[in-house]
Amino acid sequence: MTLDFLSVVQYWAVFAKGLALTLAASLLALAMALALGAGLALGRLSRRRLVSGAALALIEVIRDLPFMVLVFLVFYLLPAAEIRLPAFGVGVLTLGIYESVYFAEIVRGAILSVPKGQMDSARAIGMSRTQAFRYVIFPQMMGYFLPPATNQAVMVVKDSSILSTITVAELTMSGRIAVTYTVAPIEVFLVISILYWLICSGVSRAGAWLERALQPHVRSRPPAALQSGHPAHV
Repeated sequence: MTLDFLSVVQYWAVFAKGLALTLAASLLALAMALALGAGLALGRLSRRRLVSGAALALIEVIRDLPFMVLVFLVFYLLPAAEIRLPAFGVGVLTLGIYESVYFAEIVRGAILSVPKGQMDSARAIGMSRTQAFRYVIFPQMMGYFLPPATNQAVMVVKDSSILSTITVAELTMSGRIAVTYTVAPIEVFLVISILYWLICSGVSRAGAWLERALQPHVRSRPPAALQSGHPAHV
């Protein structure tokens, strides 16, 4: 089997447009998911049973639905409700809502991972609950939040490929379009795979950089093996 990428290169504009739409959809959905997820997490942690119960019900319903089913449901439900949005808008809205429930559990878990005594200590020295959360809880929870949040951000990019099913011309759809012209599916989807790998690898590296930047004590702390004077065992 011989691979011919020359015919694929001729349609670089198709890949560029798909790549741009994938990046735009992923970034917009990620921002939406983080905002909604933080709100849902605070709702889950609320002392009011009605609020926490409503947040839990929403999380469970959305989390138990396949994303493809949800995106089709929203795609057809909005026009039936006389709400007209372009396919890209529907895709970003649905992807943001779907991913928000996972970020909600990540945020909630990160907050609960900080020892309760930290809040009590902050309040004891005169901080308000808002100040305690901002200056004491938030910096500590980032260590628990960033690793799973980075993994979920990668999933946002991957799930964006499903938007091709509602005619959004993102990266996967651009590959299907290119195949009709080049009749070279292997070469086309090898290129698509490399582009997805580059995006997801970039997200992972950005998450690792944020973790080091927001937690200088982790960056400066010597490895456990050096502290103990013994080599680490795998």
